[in-house]
Amino acid sequence: MQDLARSIAEANDVDHASAAAIASTALMIAEIQSFVDDASPRSLFDPASLVLYPPSRPERPAEPVQQYLRRLACAANADAADMACSSILAGQGSESDDTGDVALWLGSGDHASPELVLGTLGLSDWAASGKVAASAFAAPPGSRVETLLGEMEDVFSFRVQAAMTGGVVLFFLVGRVAGAGWAGLAGIGTWT
Repeated sequence: MQDLARSIAEANDVDHASAAAIASTALMIAEIQSFVDDASPRSLFDPASLVLYPPSRPERPAEPVQQYLRRLACAANADAADMACSSILAGQGSESDDTGDVALWLGSGDHASPELVLGTLGLSDWAASGKVAASAFAAPPGSRVETLLGEMEDVFSFRVQAAMTGGVVLFFLVGRVAGAGWAGLAGIGTWT
């Protein structure tokens, strides 16, 4: 994890604690993908753009979209730090401060529901052992994230807590980037 955190910090001019939190989220999502089937493909995380790509490896978006997603992930982590928490999606209620938020690229196609997002990410079987629920994420007024979310359409958020991972909760904020495809943020929180 230290190598990934170092790569994130160097490529994105973020402090070590934020880089470690972002790395932890990317690695934990890959670990969760393996819970049901250890041989299943894992997501690919790009430390330079802070984007998590699903196991299906959709075509990467154009450079401006990659830069937008990088700005979105950096904004989420900066806004979380301003709120004294590690994930803007999980918020201050999370008992853990060792995970952050990563950008997410799902690609074109239909990703307009939690079930479709989880299927694309290879998390459907894991989520089936728990509960998927809508979440009422609202970016803090005037925040960096609020500004950047204005560039997305059809935005929705949800959370997943599965029995096989105890108090670990995955949070997603997903929407359409006009003319490009579906994207968003993923974060992790802990409740016991």
